[in-house]
Amino acid sequence: MGLKKVLIIIPALLLFSMPLFADQRMDFLLFNLSESSDPQGDFLKMSKEFSTVMAPMFYGEAETRGIAGFEIGLGYSLTKISIGESYWKNSLHDEPVKSGVPPIYSAADVHIRKGFGFGLKLFGNLRYYILTEMVSAGGGFEYCINEGIRLAPDVSIGAGYNRLFGSNDMRMQMVDLRLKISKSFVLNKQAKITPIIAYSHLFSWASSDRLGGYFDYTNKAGGHVFGDVDGDPFYLAQEFINIDRIFLGLKVVNGFFGFDLEAVIPVNAGKTFSLNTGFSFIM
Repeated sequence: MGLKKVLIIIPALLLFSMPLFADQRMDFLLFNLSESSDPQGDFLKMSKEFSTVMAPMFYGEAETRGIAGFEIGLGYSLTKISIGESYWKNSLHDEPVKSGVPPIYSAADVHIRKGFGFGLKLFGNLRYYILTEMVSAGGGFEYCINEGIRLAPDVSIGAGYNRLFGSNDMRMQMVDLRLKISKSFVLNKQAKITPIIAYSHLFSWASSDRLGGYFDYTNKAGGHVFGDVDGDPFYLAQEFINIDRIFLGLKVVNGFFGFDLEAVIPVNAGKTFSLNTGFSFIM
């Protein structure tokens, strides 16, 4: 088995196995939104913020490195959410005030990029959300418009698709359109430093599975049911969400190894923001 396959399979297996041992404190229990005066409105607010949690991270530089370019990376992302708001308190498996649920979603990420020449690059990602049984996965393409022009910064456009898995209550999928600009600088003829700025527009679709008919976990540790467990089941209607994001990033490459640091600022998704850091192996 080749080195590339080993580098892909082992991290993917580790991420897929993590939900088997997960603490479910930040999984969704959307039936609790029945306690709200506006369940659908609260679902929309929560879904808009969670869209920024699930959205693709680790954009990397605009250049593709040609047909031989290949990169696999491991990353960790932190996304702040409005945990004190009622729409989050009523959406999670554990009530935040009582169980010490953190005000952030954290996630472990495996991401892959492969160049195919002529400015084309394909990418994929797999992400596990800490304290949940949820994972998301997706992929897409980028096209570098002016790759190979030395004095000009690299500019790329692209699109991707992501989907949420592992949640009993929440359904979410999204399309990501992106525009990216980067410029590499070589220091001491060894390390390459690349500042990155990018714009992303998300189209996100969020809806619920059947809600209601849960067992009463009130007398057991680690679970809370705030609604009437014998109440009629219901569904939350699908919401279509548009979000704009600004990326500011820095990538440092020395030999076969790279380091990524990103800050992601959603323009119209409440008070959320993300910080991402990761390491990559580059061939």
